[in-house]
Amino acid sequence: MLKLSKTHVSLISTLGIMMVSQVGLVLYNGLHPHTTHKEIAEKGIAQGGSAKAFGLAIPKEKHFQVTSVKELDHVFNNFNYTLTKANREGKVPRLYLAKLPNDMKKKPKASNPTFIQVLLPHILKVNEQILADRKRLIELKEQQKTRHLRQTEKMWLMKLASEYRCKSTKIDALLKHVDIIPPSLALAQATLETGGGRSSAALSKNSTFGHMTRDNKVMQFKSLQQNVEAYAKNLNRHLAYENFRKVRADLRVKNQPLCGIKLAACLEKYSIRKAAYIRDVQGLIKRLQKYDAITLEKMRLKP
Repeated sequence: MLKLSKTHVSLISTLGIMMVSQVGLVLYNGLHPHTTHKEIAEKGIAQGGSAKAFGLAIPKEKHFQVTSVKELDHVFNNFNYTLTKANREGKVPRLYLAKLPNDMKKKPKASNPTFIQVLLPHILKVNEQILADRKRLIELKEQQKTRHLRQTEKMWLMKLASEYRCKSTKIDALLKHVDIIPPSLALAQATLETGGGRSSAALSKNSTFGHMTRDNKVMQFKSLQQNVEAYAKNLNRHLAYENFRKVRADLRVKNQPLCGIKLAACLEKYSIRKAAYIRDVQGLIKRLQKYDAITLEKMRLKP
C-alpha cells in the first residue's frame, strides 16, 4: 500500500473538500437511463458542452442494453457500424453496451467479430480519458520551464499519483503510469480470457480480463466499461507490470508506436501459464493490430 506523508494527507484532504460541491454533478452524469435499441437509434446522450457555438457537429455517446445477439446486431446495423467500415474509415461510433447478451455463448469460439465490435469502443473510450490526463501532464511539464506550478495544479498531481499508486508526484514519474493500452493487446487478452465473449465470467459478471478477488473469485463489475477501466488501471499501476510500463515509456522516448506484441512480452505475471499465455496473446495480436489505428468519432465542423 502506498504510504503518504503528512503533507500528502493534508493536500488530499483539502482536495476532498473542494470536490464535495462536484458530487451532485458527478452522480447526475453517472445515472444515464438505459434505452432500447429503437430509442438509441432515434436519440443519443449528447456530450460536448458549448461546442455547438463554434459550429461543431458533436458525436453522441449511446449507452444501451440488449437481450440477444440479434438485437445487438440490429443496433449496430442502425448505426452502420461494421468492423470493415471501421478499418476503412479509421473510426467507430460511440456505442457502449452495458452488458453482453446471454446468447453470446452460442457464437463461434474461434472468431467472434461481434465481441470485437462491442469491446473496441469501450477500450478507445478509456484510452481517450487517459490521453486527456497525459496531455495535461505534458503541458504542465512544458510550463514548468517558465513558471512555478499553481497550488491547484500540484493538488491535481497529488490526486493523479494517488489514483495510479505512483510514489512520486513528479511529472516524469507520472507519465510512465498515465498512458494508453494498445487496443490490439486489450482485445487479444479479452478474447483469450473469455473465448470471444462466451465465458460465464463475461456474461454474468462483465469480467473480460480475468480479474480475480483476493479470495480467488471472479471479480464482478457493474458494466463492461467499468471492467475495461479496471483492466487499464491494473496494467498502469500494479507492481507486477512495472516492466510493462518501462518498455512502454522507452517506446515513447524513441518516438515509436506502442507495439502490442512487444508489450505483451512483459505480461509474464498476468497468467500462471506465463510464456504459453504470452505466445497465445501475441498470436491474436497479429490479427488485431489493424485496430490500433482506429479512434472514436470526433467533433467535426458542420457543413
